[in-house]
Parts: sequence; C-alpha cells; structure tokens
Amino acid sequence: MTISKSENRKNKDIIAFEVKDLKKHFEDVKAVDGISFKVYQGECFGFLGPNGAGKTTTINVLSCYMKQTSGTAKVAGFDVLKETGEVKKHIGMCPQENIFYEELSPIENLMFFGKMYDVDSKELSERANDLIKKVGLEDKRKTRAEKLSGGMKRRLNLIIGLVHDPDILFLDEPTAGLDPQSRRMIWDYIFELKERQKTIFLTTHYMDEADVLSDRLAIIDYGKIIAKGTPEHLKETIGKGDVLSFKIEGSIDKIKDTTVELNTLDYVIDATFDDENLATRITAMDGIGKIGDFISHFHEKGLKILDVEVQRNSLENVFLTLTGRSLRE
Repeated sequence: MTISKSENRKNKDIIAFEVKDLKKHFEDVKAVDGISFKVYQGECFGFLGPNGAGKTTTINVLSCYMKQTSGTAKVAGFDVLKETGEVKKHIGMCPQENIFYEELSPIENLMFFGKMYDVDSKELSERANDLIKKVGLEDKRKTRAEKLSGGMKRRLNLIIGLVHDPDILFLDEPTAGLDPQSRRMIWDYIFELKERQKTIFLTTHYMDEADVLSDRLAIIDYGKIIAKGTPEHLKETIGKGDVLSFKIEGSIDKIKDTTVELNTLDYVIDATFDDENLATRITAMDGIGKIGDFISHFHEKGLKILDVEVQRNSLENVFLTLTGRSLRE
C-alpha cells in the first residue's frame, strides 16, 4: 500500500508537536543546541544526522525520558516537562534496542504492554491479534520471542509501540539490519499508519528510506538543525545536483563550444564534453526541471538532441554537502 505525500498532508494545520529553541547539555557537550521545528498531524517527519548529532537525545526529550536544559517542547499539545503523563498517553516508541521480553511470545508481549497502558481487555485482545496479522507474525504469535528471526523481532518491536493506539509514533532506526523483505513489510505498515493520520517521527541511516517515507525532514549536526524541508526541495536546492547526459547530432566543435557556454548559467554546476562517449554531461541544480532549457539552448545552435540520460540528485549528496561526511560515520 502506498499513498502520495500530498494526499497525506490532510491536517497540515494541526500541530502534532512543536519544539522551540530546545537545548540539552551534558557538562561541556551541547548534545542539542537550540533547535526549533514543528511536526504536523499525519505526516512522517524524518530526522537525519551522523552518530552523536543529537537525534536520540531529541527523541528522549520529546518522549519525556530526559529533561531539557532549556527551551520548550509540546507533544499533542502538552508540555513535556509539566504534563508528562498526558504526553505519554499519546505517544508510542520503537527504539533501536528491542523492548520486548524474550521469554514471552508476541501475543503475550502485546497483552503485557497493553495492560501497562490500561487498554480494555477485550479491545486489547482484538488489537493485539490485528497488529500481529498486519506485520505477518500470525504463524509465530505463540512462539517465544527469543526464537524469532531478526526481522520478526523488529516487527514485534514496532507493534508493541502501537498496542495502545497512540497518535504519535517515534521510530528510531526501525529497519536497521533487516533483510529487504522485512524492511519492505515495515515500510508498507508505516504507509498504512500515515493513511490513518498517525504522526511519525523517524530516524534512519537509510537515505532511500528517508526519501520514500518522509513528508518533510530535518538534518541535525553537532546539535543544530542545518537544513529543513521536503526531500524534493532539499534535492533541488542542495547537493551536487542532477546529472544529465545528452547525445547530440551535429558538429563536434559546435557541441563543445555550446557545452562551454552552458557553464555561464547560474544553475549549472559543471558542463563538460565526454570525448569517449561523444556526449555532453551537465551537472545542475534541479537539472531535471531544466531539461527543456538545455534542449532549447542546443536547438538554438542548430544541434539536434538524440537522447538524454538522467541521474537524479540524492539525499546522500545533500547530506554530504551539508556535513562533509557519510551518514554512517
């Protein structure tokens, strides 16, 4: 199941949580250093950054497991410092580490955690079985968790955070280390949660995951947010740009001269002629959106475009441009 990101933003004016000038310091370490952002109901908000950038600390503050040094944060309209109990009623957690009991089965774990949230017994039983079915654990519902595969354990970890039907879900590396099939199953379930207008705060090391799932995202480094926006906007405005390769019919000298001229355009990062493949290679911000302009430019010189190959800019490029390092470092 998939839905478009534009369809998902039905409640874009309803704020699920809001952070203002949030800081968390540990002696000389500024783990979170004055960040501000809003997340709207029904959207998946990606939160990306290198290890030690402040992602987990931010989640711990928003989920009331840690008190901030200064600044404010409201989740579901409740202050995380003054109304902790109300905040916890509205949130679910899927941390990096598994939180279930290995000696209990999936159904036993869900019943146990559901009772901790005072979910009605009949409602809890129905919901637990429904959650198990949705993530493909029916055949393992009575199997001890310690005997489950890694992918099954991550799926169980996810639905434990949903057993009390929270409005907001914090997902901290939900698919780390999973095989493609298990990863895809979790993606599909996240899409379903978005369709039900659940709000998701997602941290992940996988750039394709952040790109596919996030309606908007923020990149944090050294405790500060250094970029915010939709994945599409960030790819259009930051990074190495899209790479276009044009096969052109006409005089080689004229093609080379025209290629040199393209470097004078503000949005062109680099334009070169590839002698080996007899093609003009252009790197440009929002290059895909500028294909028509490039074709017109060549046509004005009496040159005919035979083929265009496209390599889109990626979130990985955006991240490397902003932080100067890989997300996994």
